[in-house]
Amino acid sequence: EYQKDKRLFGFVRDWTSFVFDKAQLFLVTPWAWAVASRICGPGAEYSTTLLWFLILQWVEKPINIPFSLYSNFVIEERHGFNKMTMGLFFSDMIKSELLTYVFGGLLVPGLIWIVRYFGDRFYIYLWAACQLLMFAFMWIYPNVIQPMFNKFETLKDESLKKEIEALAAEVNFPLTKLFQIDGSRRSGHSNAYFFGFWKYKRIVLYDTLLHLKQEDILAILCHELGHWKFGHTLVNLIISSVHLFTLFSLFGTVMYSEVSKNMIRQFGYGDTDSVMVSLMVFMLLFTPTEQVLGLCMTMLSRTFEFQ
Repeated sequence: EYQKDKRLFGFVRDWTSFVFDKAQLFLVTPWAWAVASRICGPGAEYSTTLLWFLILQWVEKPINIPFSLYSNFVIEERHGFNKMTMGLFFSDMIKSELLTYVFGGLLVPGLIWIVRYFGDRFYIYLWAACQLLMFAFMWIYPNVIQPMFNKFETLKDESLKKEIEALAAEVNFPLTKLFQIDGSRRSGHSNAYFFGFWKYKRIVLYDTLLHLKQEDILAILCHELGHWKFGHTLVNLIISSVHLFTLFSLFGTVMYSEVSKNMIRQFGYGDTDSVMVSLMVFMLLFTPTEQVLGLCMTMLSRTFEFQ
């Protein structure tokens, strides 16, 4: 029944978003760019782009917020999974919004600067910067961002801790710390994951797992550690890196071409040579290929799950 409700809700949400996205693509997005350009003035690419993103983000709120509320307080609540209060919901939303402003305010100008500064070969440096950022966020998210939303504590169950340490040692997993977090503040769903670099790995258990028998918890962790043992994380990382380089190199090929300029005009942006407008139009044209690649990645993921 839960899966049926989720599928029906997902169907309605996806089709509503599809219609809204198409209207936004051809009407709202060019309008927002024109508004941002008028406010910031000519030659102000950095501020114009940031204001453009800000306008678009708030245009999407009337769609995104009601769907999120319905998902949490109707679907999840109906089936006993929602533990979130309305206050916590909006607190999370505000924190997420502020984080978006902080990171977006730093990363978007950085991307534009790389493209402008390095000229025709920008895609090499942009790819390298993204690789560094990807590794940085692998540390930033669990150590800085997630603690803003969840409380991390050392695993309290000493017996379980010893069992997990023994399991990690058995498969040579370089475990350094074990945490539990208060996932039950938001949801009744359970989760476990690991993070960290090289020989400094950490395992995190949601407290919603801790009511299970030890052997059940260890079975879940065996599954997660299996991904590490078989190198699935590394494979996904390599695929992601190659994919990103391919995208950026193709973007570098077309960005300064007449085809790109004509496409930008066709989408209603006039004669702007904005980096982010060019990238957005390029990604729109690349969407069918991305859909096929996404399907291939899903198939690979399912293969990994049963390896």
